[in-house]
Amino acid sequence: MTRIAKSASLTILALLLPLAVVPVACSDSATVKPDGGAGGSDAGPDVNPFEGRPALRVPVPQDGSPVYVSLATPEVTTLTADAAKTSKAWDIQFTGYDLFTNSGPSGPGASQAFGPFDPIVFIDDIAPEAPFITPDKAGGAFLTWYKYEGAPAHALWSRLHVFGVKDGSRLWKVQILGYYGERAGAPVAALYKIRYAEVLDGSLGPTQEADLLDGTAGGPTGTDTSPSECIDLGSGTRTMLSPADARASSAWHMCFRRQNISVNGGTGGPRNVTAVDLDAAKTPDESVDQVKARTPEGEKTAFDAVTKASFATAQFRADGVVSAFTNLWLEKDGRTPRYSAWLVYGADGKKKYVIAFQKFEGQTDKSPGTVLLVVKPMK
Repeated sequence: MTRIAKSASLTILALLLPLAVVPVACSDSATVKPDGGAGGSDAGPDVNPFEGRPALRVPVPQDGSPVYVSLATPEVTTLTADAAKTSKAWDIQFTGYDLFTNSGPSGPGASQAFGPFDPIVFIDDIAPEAPFITPDKAGGAFLTWYKYEGAPAHALWSRLHVFGVKDGSRLWKVQILGYYGERAGAPVAALYKIRYAEVLDGSLGPTQEADLLDGTAGGPTGTDTSPSECIDLGSGTRTMLSPADARASSAWHMCFRRQNISVNGGTGGPRNVTAVDLDAAKTPDESVDQVKARTPEGEKTAFDAVTKASFATAQFRADGVVSAFTNLWLEKDGRTPRYSAWLVYGADGKKKYVIAFQKFEGQTDKSPGTVLLVVKPMK
């Protein structure tokens, strides 16, 4: 088995809407079934971590307008979308079924988040340990390339899916083989290893590997401007770029930054590169144990089998704005909140909260309706 990262903790990690606070009853929590959380533990049928806690009612507009929430009070703010662009008076934002934090391309703040955790973390007053926390960023097909194993391991494991990366008429298949390397004999996270090959009409280019791709971004002492490594799959050229430089450069196809992988298209960069996860349908049902059992050697057969025909119906996409919540805060039906908790840093980058989504009321295809949000400040 290939363990690819026991990541060091990086916990350095509009409308005028009516607002009401209601108590959360035990029976309400039955609207979402416990699934054991990311770490595989379960609060158990006799423990309701939300009992006695008030829930903030957050009405999410059906027309796609954003609504902004301050976690300190908590309260729904009266900010318009234009005002929110320069405001740190909000921490999280709902737009339909999308959920963002006040950070990166979403806002001027220093919010970050991580999850999902088992809701049992609500019982403690100390913020749960996370292997990393992340601001909003550019992301797309590679967003869920790894599976997170919770406490006590706090490890990342590659799903070893096969991805497609498309640049105009050229196409490559890619596998993420590893996330963990060594420097001076010491283990270091975010040193990637990938396998890739060009996919041609009726044939394949040679299979190549790139090792020790530097996604550390300066490690624990790095900043938002610290460079990380990007690669051009056609030439194999590797370039260290800051996020701002990467967004302006056409010299790369894939960039690696801590646990994040971006492509040079959409919000990622100007090259119009798109990507797809050919194994995305497997993601919702993959357990930690299943992913841990896979190896680069064992999954090479699946990689070798991918040809041009494998992409006949694939939906390629450029990168867009993603957050720690993207694809993770909802159940598989896309209309039910996951029974889980999330660590969120406020827009000031200092205050810590654990939040959970108790249930939705009046949800439609376009909006969760009214979200019952539970918030607890943490030390």
